[in-house]
Amino acid sequence: MGGSVMAKKPDLPVAKIQLNNKRMSELICEQISDWIMDGTLEAGQRISEDELAERFGVSRMPVREAVRMLCARGLMQSVPYVGSSVRKLSDDEIREVYLLRSVLEPLAGRISAAQISEAELNQLLVLQEQLEAYGQKPISLETSKQMYQLNREFHMSMYRPCHMDRLIQMIDSLWDSIAYLRMRTAFNPKYPEQMQEEHRRYISLLEQRKGDDLARHLEENLRRHVGSFPVTPKQ
Repeated sequence: MGGSVMAKKPDLPVAKIQLNNKRMSELICEQISDWIMDGTLEAGQRISEDELAERFGVSRMPVREAVRMLCARGLMQSVPYVGSSVRKLSDDEIREVYLLRSVLEPLAGRISAAQISEAELNQLLVLQEQLEAYGQKPISLETSKQMYQLNREFHMSMYRPCHMDRLIQMIDSLWDSIAYLRMRTAFNPKYPEQMQEEHRRYISLLEQRKGDDLARHLEENLRRHVGSFPVTPKQ
């Protein structure tokens, strides 16, 4: 496969992949996903399976499977006889993702509010405490990555009590498709405070079983993102 793994940044960090209970392809998928989210691999950048296989010290087979998994998650795209690259979303595509999220996540939140357990509420409180602790640290690549992951887990933990697996999978896939954008927003100094305020409101509404109010707040927050990406006029 032609092309270089890094067009602008020729030196990828050496990936130390150790086999454990996960398949090798899943571990490689996670590492490449991290590189996409932290900007090591940039949107639109070509990916060489041969170079990745050499970097990881494996055959091309697990790398090819990892690329397939990343394509399924919307982080990469593969064109026959051309190769694979990090997916670059247009403003219209990003807008579509937020529009879909503004429909699906309020639905999951409304249902969850009616049946969330005390244990599940306590888990949200634990995640919120961890987020607030990270919010006190200086902004860096590592803290922004951890905050993104904790924020995502907070939201998914808020939606899982709806017990609708297909709905959760759809929401999770939408988060995947814009993960690199969301993680980079954590570099905004105002991001931790805004996020924590939203989370405290969500927890309060869940404790009060106010599903309609929770759904309304979720929709309002996501609709604000929709408005940030204007529709491209069609030719």
